[in-house]
Amino acid sequence: MAQIPEILSCHNVSGDCDYILQIVAKDLESYGDFVRDQLRVLPGITAIRSSLALREVKTGYRLPV
Repeated sequence: MAQIPEILSCHNVSGDCDYILQIVAKDLESYGDFVRDQLRVLPGITAIRSSLALREVKTGYRLPV
């Protein structure tokens, strides 16, 4: 994951999924190509579930402390 430039972040999480990836792609076709050609071929990948951001509501990186 660390070597794939399209993956902006990768988090090991609890719940229904094992990992959440934040991926950048120029359009849906590029995203589909990325999933097919790079993610699905990785060892240990048995299922992929996608959610797409429709619009940005808030961006902030400063912690309120």
